Amino acid sequence: MLPIPRSPLRRSLALLRARGESLPVGELARRLFALAAPVEPGLARRLLAAALGCAGRELAETLSPRQLRPLPEQAVAGLHLARAEFAVVDLETTGLSAAHGAILEIGAVRIRALAIEDRFETLVRPAAPVAPRIAELTGIDPAQLAQAPPPGRALGAFRRWLEGAPRAPFVAHNAGFDARFVARALEDHGLPPHEVPILCTCRLARRILPRLGRYDLDHLCAHFGIANRARHRALGDAEATARALLELLPLARAERGVETLGDLLDLQERATRKGRRRRTPGCREIPISSAGGAAPISTAPWTSER
Repeated sequence: MLPIPRSPLRRSLALLRARGESLPVGELARRLFALAAPVEPGLARRLLAAALGCAGRELAETLSPRQLRPLPEQAVAGLHLARAEFAVVDLETTGLSAAHGAILEIGAVRIRALAIEDRFETLVRPAAPVAPRIAELTGIDPAQLAQAPPPGRALGAFRRWLEGAPRAPFVAHNAGFDARFVARALEDHGLPPHEVPILCTCRLARRILPRLGRYDLDHLCAHFGIANRARHRALGDAEATARALLELLPLARAERGVETLGDLLDLQERATRKGRRRRTPGCREIPISSAGGAAPISTAPWTSER
């Protein structure tokens, strides 16, 4: 998974893009990192490559404004929202740390042309017993997990499902949490990383609905009148998040002038209004319904329909 860029760095890239200048690599590095003096070319390339998520040798001597995005963003930034795809994901896990916790359940919803098109769902058999509080919260009991596929098999199926829309941004509510767990799990099981832009519906809601006050998934769904059919289960929360995104997109266009995926990615990095910088419940600032009708759940031996 593409690491979530630090917001100040992405804002600096956005400012440089807005100026519309094509600049040499050395000057770009100096401006982007606010350096007092130019740096030697090799170091400038390494700094820019780290910021853009590419190899230094891939950088031209001079970069145009459109190239001042991480590579996965460059591939989709110009797509109009009406033609964009999104992979909306939710996980149930054994804890809050991707370094020490494990994924118990994966739920995902694919959006294409502003409609829900496909769903994916699987339990994941953990290596250790699940804490009673997690079982109580999710309703996932040991008997269910005993029949679930092992992590490598479940993650392999999920990775293949993601390839159904290989450039679709990874969307989640508090996306940094889910992205870190997925990235760690893919790496641990020898699966290729999924390098796409990351969108957070919590961050977007804070910028599109500045007066909402609370931005946890429950409050966002209540605001839009979205019923969550399975709260604290991965597919239920993924569907609710997808429907919230489909409500946020037209508001982003009407009220913030967002037309493309690039605009949407930039919107989530904008600073919130002065006086609303504190963290609100249910939405951590992390440095990373309008669709009706049923869509099929992707079929796999370990996939179940609720």
